[in-house]
Amino acid sequence: IVTANFFKVVGLAPQLGRTFTEEEDRVGGPLLAVISDRLWQKFFERNPNVLGRTLNFGNQPYTVIGVMPPRMFSPRTVEVWFPLMRRTDNPSWQNRDNHPGLFGWARLKPGVSLERAQAEMSTIAARLEQKYPDSNSKVGVKVTPLLENQVGEYRTSLGLLVGAVGLVLLIACANLANLLAARGAARAREFAVRAAVGASRWHIIRQLLMESLVLATIGGSLGLCLAAWCRDLLIAVSPPGVARFQNLPLDGWVLGFTVLISFVTSILFGLWPALHTSRADIQLALKSGGHGSSDAPGTRRSRDLLVIVEVALTLVLLSAAGLVLKSFANARALPLGFDPHLLLSARVDLPEPSYSDETKLLNFSSALLEKLKELPGVEHVALAANPPLMTGWQTGFLPEGTPEPPPGQLPAVEMSVITSDYLQTLGTPLLRGRPFDARDTQDAPPVLIVDQMLAARYFPGQDAVGKRVRMSTDDKKGKQYRTIVGVVPHLKVYGFEEITALPQAYLPMTQQPQTGLVVLLRTSLLPKNLEKPVRQIVASLDPAQPAFEFRTMQERVEETWATPRLMSFLLVCFAVLALTLAVVGLYGMMAFNGLRRMREIGVRLALGAMPAQIRTMMLRHGMRLLGFGLLLGFVGAFALARVIRSLLFSVNANDPLIYGAVSLVLAGAALLACRSEERRVGKECRSRW
Repeated sequence: IVTANFFKVVGLAPQLGRTFTEEEDRVGGPLLAVISDRLWQKFFERNPNVLGRTLNFGNQPYTVIGVMPPRMFSPRTVEVWFPLMRRTDNPSWQNRDNHPGLFGWARLKPGVSLERAQAEMSTIAARLEQKYPDSNSKVGVKVTPLLENQVGEYRTSLGLLVGAVGLVLLIACANLANLLAARGAARAREFAVRAAVGASRWHIIRQLLMESLVLATIGGSLGLCLAAWCRDLLIAVSPPGVARFQNLPLDGWVLGFTVLISFVTSILFGLWPALHTSRADIQLALKSGGHGSSDAPGTRRSRDLLVIVEVALTLVLLSAAGLVLKSFANARALPLGFDPHLLLSARVDLPEPSYSDETKLLNFSSALLEKLKELPGVEHVALAANPPLMTGWQTGFLPEGTPEPPPGQLPAVEMSVITSDYLQTLGTPLLRGRPFDARDTQDAPPVLIVDQMLAARYFPGQDAVGKRVRMSTDDKKGKQYRTIVGVVPHLKVYGFEEITALPQAYLPMTQQPQTGLVVLLRTSLLPKNLEKPVRQIVASLDPAQPAFEFRTMQERVEETWATPRLMSFLLVCFAVLALTLAVVGLYGMMAFNGLRRMREIGVRLALGAMPAQIRTMMLRHGMRLLGFGLLLGFVGAFALARVIRSLLFSVNANDPLIYGAVSLVLAGAALLACRSEERRVGKECRSRW
């Protein structure tokens, strides 16, 4: 529901037809609709004759005048746009205490900063607060760029994933540099011969850089192929219904980025070993041949330093993955206050003006409940407005006897309107009092059920049952006192993402009929099997009325976990990859050192050294590198913990168990690599000497 200038502000023209004008967007204006490209494709197969057709929206005939292009994805999931101003004669919209959930969109003029726009809007809000203190006290305006509004909640998570990718890249590059350096050292005699017959240092560096570029080309190509396969995996584990995940293309930008990263890393991390190799002592290389070591002490220290950095970066990534994984586990273990298993939900929106009469609403609700109860396998049935994970109605309230607070400081409560079997259907216990029943009619005294949070906060040390609370739930009835008849546990109505928990209150459907209904069915069968019969029952009561958005409550719960689950999965994958690279790097360095020191080991054995002493010497060197890497990694892990603190749920960013566990994992993997090489060196020693 938008104003006529909305499309100009967004900056997108329709691909077919037009949008409604200012003259048409008025009270009493014509019933017009602009549809999305997705709706045009789904129901009309892109037939241009859709313009001028009359479609039934909410039992009212709307004329289609335009089709928006595929790029029009905001507001998210919208498939049709209607004029807004023609609805402004609704009495509830004219009540300043009621907020119909509208958002303002604006395009800044050239040269106008976001800060200036925020200042101007804050001035307007302050003026409204002075003019309407009862409804606008402590009500402000938040100006946010559209991009921030769309992706802001993902920004920190994406930053963490980009950081994880960067760490894996650095670990891989450190491995590459070490391997190229070891390869260059093994070819020291070859390059010494080349230098002796006239090859310059630049010739040697150029040859090594060309070899690293060949490796980069092959590796980058394989990586791009692997990315194409992983794209399908990413879509499979991504949050459902998010178009940005479903439409991830491997386009020219991805190809260019892959080529750029491959070549830049090959040059940067291939240049260091090339410089070291080209500086090798020619005479020492020719004398040592292929059996000794022509490495300078600085070169060996540089290779050791790269291994230390690999271990440190791996510890940082493992720690971050461990913290996020524990946070996700805590979120999944969070008690919701209701049982989402084997619970089916579906929406039934009863449109105005067909269902403006409360008696007609109650008749439809009663008939629907009776028919749904007869379905096989159904244990409990309820209707609700704003049930868990589908909520969003808050209103002010005041316990009887409490002094009137200043304007803007009235406490708020999360509202839901329910039928009598609602608690049994959700699997939520009644702590005290009674549920709603047949006595709670429209002519009976108004009643409500509250949660334990409201009872404990506003009636401490007392029994809340029998107390009265004043609230405004209907423009016609105004503010009225309702008697508390029951107390239930506090439900996590927003899932684990619930940041600021409000008290909750429940009104009986018989006293507060609603047009926006959610059908809830507790079943002993597969919930999805009930979709067709529920549709048929709703259609039998009103052929023009659809039932839609059939989803199990477990699916809705899983959706609240989708983003942290994806991030946890990707972080664990990156951490495992980093651990593998670090172990391979440590093993490769140990193998190369063992090979280069083979003559030294033979001399030691000839002078009486025991094979166990040789193995201990090799193992001690690897463990020393591991120890330095762990110390450096802890510094980085503690620094990163401060950055990702906002992403964690009920987890201490400096959790000693996490750091201890990842240290043991990394130490165990490194020890396995060192032991494998130590055994190989031992066998080589026994076979030679």
